[in-house]
Amino acid sequence: MSKQLTRVKGVAVAAMLGLLAAGGVAQAQEMKPVKGGTLTIGVETDLQGLDALKAHVLGITANMVATTLMERLMELDDEGKMRPVLATDVSVSDDGLTWTYTLREGVKFHDGSDFSAEDAAFYFNRLLEPKNRFFGRLFLSPMKNVTVEGQHKIAFHLKHPWAAMEVFGAAYSFTTFIGQTSSIKADTQNRSPGGTGPFIFKEWRPGDRIVVERNPNYWDKDKINLDQVVFRIMPDQQTRMASLQSGEVDMIWTDRGASVLEAQKDKNLTVHTRVGTGALIALLNNAKPPLDNVEARRALSHAWDQAAYVKFSLRGVVPVVEHPLGPDSKCKIDNYRKSSAKLAKEHVAKAGGPFKVEMIHTATQRGREAGEIYQQLAKKAGIEMVLKPVDQVQLRQLTFTNNYNITGWRIADTAVQSQLFALLYSKSPYNLSKYNNPEMDKLLGAMMQAPNLAEYDLRACEVVKLMHEDAMILIQGGRQHYAIARPNVHNIPPLWQGTIDARYAWVGK
Repeated sequence: MSKQLTRVKGVAVAAMLGLLAAGGVAQAQEMKPVKGGTLTIGVETDLQGLDALKAHVLGITANMVATTLMERLMELDDEGKMRPVLATDVSVSDDGLTWTYTLREGVKFHDGSDFSAEDAAFYFNRLLEPKNRFFGRLFLSPMKNVTVEGQHKIAFHLKHPWAAMEVFGAAYSFTTFIGQTSSIKADTQNRSPGGTGPFIFKEWRPGDRIVVERNPNYWDKDKINLDQVVFRIMPDQQTRMASLQSGEVDMIWTDRGASVLEAQKDKNLTVHTRVGTGALIALLNNAKPPLDNVEARRALSHAWDQAAYVKFSLRGVVPVVEHPLGPDSKCKIDNYRKSSAKLAKEHVAKAGGPFKVEMIHTATQRGREAGEIYQQLAKKAGIEMVLKPVDQVQLRQLTFTNNYNITGWRIADTAVQSQLFALLYSKSPYNLSKYNNPEMDKLLGAMMQAPNLAEYDLRACEVVKLMHEDAMILIQGGRQHYAIARPNVHNIPPLWQGTIDARYAWVGK
C-alpha cells in the first residue's frame, strides 16, 4: 500500500515555517483584490539566465523571475504545508524507492503546447543525465531516473530511500522548476524562458530590468491579479531604498540592516520577514596555497568574528548561528571555532608562520564591508589579507574555476543537507573549495541514506562538525530574509528562500 504525501513533516516543517510582517497575507485576504496594474520590484543583481544547465546557480533574482514563469510539481503554502501545483497527488511505494506523481490535466506551456508526463520526465532526466554535467546533479544523487507512467503520471526511481524526497517538491532550485520543452530543445530557455506559469516572459534589458506579462491561458488564471511584473535591477541598496520611498518602485529585496531598521520605523512602509535555514558563508580554497594547509584555514576561522559582523555590518537583522541547518534543527555543535586572535595566532604558527591570502568579494556595500571587517580581524592574527572587489558574474566565474583563496558564498534556504553533500563530497563538481576527505565522504553517504528526516538532521549535524574541524567553510551569518513594500502592495506570501513571490500579489489604489 502506498502512502500519501500531504505536507512537509518533522524538521522540514519547522525549518521552513516563516514569520509574516503585519500587513501581509492575512490582512490582504480581508480586502478585495484590485485587478490589473503593474508591480515593480527593485532587486540587487541581474541573472545568468533560466536554463539550469547554462546558468548553474539560481540566485534570489533568478528565483523571483522563475517563480512567475515556471512551476513546480508541489510547493509550500503560507503555513509551510505542501500544496499541489503541477502535480495533484503523490504516492510512495512500500520500499520507498518509487515516488509516483499524478500530474494536473489541462495545463499548457506558454507556446500553447500541452504539458504532459513526457515533458516532466524530459525535464528531470535532462538534469540527471551525467553527460549534461548539471552542476546541481549531486543535489539529486539518490535519483536514478524518471519514467512516464501514463499521459499524466510520472515516477521518480531512487537508488535508495531518501528522506529529503518528502520535501523535494518544495526545494526552491532549478531542480524543481519545469521549463518549456520547446524552448529547451531550441536552446532559447536561458535568455528567453518559457514555462507553464501565470506570467509570460516579455523583455530582458541586461543590467536594467526584466518584464513579465500576465498569461491569458494560465490554468488557474482567476487567481492572478497583476497585468505585469517588472524586476528593476538596482545593485546599490541606497538607490533601491530611495526609489521605494519616492514611489518609483513598489517593493524591494534587501539584506541591509540599516534599511530594514529604517523601514521598521516608517509607517508608510511594510517590512516582510522570515527566518530561514542555510547560512551566509565564506569558502576557503583547499587546492591553493596557503589554504591547502588545514592549520592556515583554522587560523582564518578563529580570526573571523561572526557576531561582530552581524552586529556592525548587518545591524543584527540576521541571527548568529553555528550551523546552517535552521533554528529548529536538533543539532548541537561542540567544536564551532569561536573568534579568538590568540587561537588564530597559534594556528598561524602551526601553519609555518605568517601568510598572505586574497579574498574576492562583490563590489557591493555588503561585499566591501565583509571584506574590510575580515581584513582587519585577520591582521590582528598576523595574517595579511588582500581584498579584490569583483562583480557578481566575475565572482561566480572565479569561484567555479577555482581561481580564489577566499570567496563569499551562500548556503541557500532550502534542502541544506543536499547542498552540504554537493559542497563537500570529494567527487562533486559543486565542491567549490576542492575539499577531499574520505571520512567526510562516508558521513555524507550516511546522511543521504538516512531513513527519515530526524535521522537526516542528525547525520547532517555530524557533517557540520567535521566541516568545522577541517575549516573549509566558515559561517558569516544565519539567514533571515527581508522585503520592504509600500502599503498598497498586498498578498505577498512568506519569503521562502528570500524570494518575493509576486504571482498572486495586487496593488491597491
